Amino acid sequence: MNHQKSITISLLASCLAFSGLTASRADTETTQTTTTVTTVGTNSSIVNLPATGRYVVVDPITGQIQGSYDPSSRLVEGSALRSGVVIVNEIDGGPVGFVDSSGNIVDVAVSPASQTLLVSIDTRRQDLNRRIDEALNKGVLTPTQAASFRAELDQLAADEEKDRQANGLVSYRRAFMLGYGLNRLSDRLMPLTNTTYTFQPVVAPQLVIVNGRLTLLDSINYRKHHLDTRCDDEYAAGRLSQRQVSELKNELGKISSTERSYVKHDALSSSKERKLSGQLDRVESEMNSDVALINHKRSKIGIRAD
Repeated sequence: MNHQKSITISLLASCLAFSGLTASRADTETTQTTTTVTTVGTNSSIVNLPATGRYVVVDPITGQIQGSYDPSSRLVEGSALRSGVVIVNEIDGGPVGFVDSSGNIVDVAVSPASQTLLVSIDTRRQDLNRRIDEALNKGVLTPTQAASFRAELDQLAADEEKDRQANGLVSYRRAFMLGYGLNRLSDRLMPLTNTTYTFQPVVAPQLVIVNGRLTLLDSINYRKHHLDTRCDDEYAAGRLSQRQVSELKNELGKISSTERSYVKHDALSSSKERKLSGQLDRVESEMNSDVALINHKRSKIGIRAD
């Protein structure tokens, strides 16, 4: 089974928010139970997933889907479940468990994130701070831009500290959300620094926040999300007009409608997926052209084309 395609339909309910549409809730709901255990001096909640649920296993760093998870056998496509992966509810794209070093499936909402992940987050935050300082000193960033980026970093640090103060730990869910925030900030900062250097994502780019909820998106819906948020970013930076944003988002909404019409038997064929990808390519190309046009106009009147 192509899991990149099979998860598409299950995620539609959460992804339709991008085009302002709504979707009915899934007919079937599953309930998971948790058991609190003590591991290495901290409390973790082991998740007992119902056998009736539908789950996929994902690498939280690369975003690679490794296969369907069978909670009865604890196997992934017939292979053993390994540590360091996330189990995602295929119905709504929400991460429901992380496999810890002991092989336990722990609740991402309350179990402490691994030290490796937290160090990666802290290192990225320091790297971004340094990049902001360097860009400001070189005159690549304005003081206002630098202050805005630093405020975002400060807010992410405050969110992390808030979790520590309230719960005595940083949960996997919070760590994934921090990683998403750092990914977003990196994507917006680096193009302004006039450098070809690119940061590797702290967590899988497909792990995004939709309406305040952590969600895993498939490739098509991730691209829609990325283009949608980029529209907002470019508008905020003065590189897209309100009219251009409206037109681009209208095109994204049409692609969402087309996607729903392509679905047959809860699946999206490879040929239909390629067509959708081509439509997204055209939207991205149109956005790039719009940004280039406004940057050209700004440069002609002496405004920095950042």
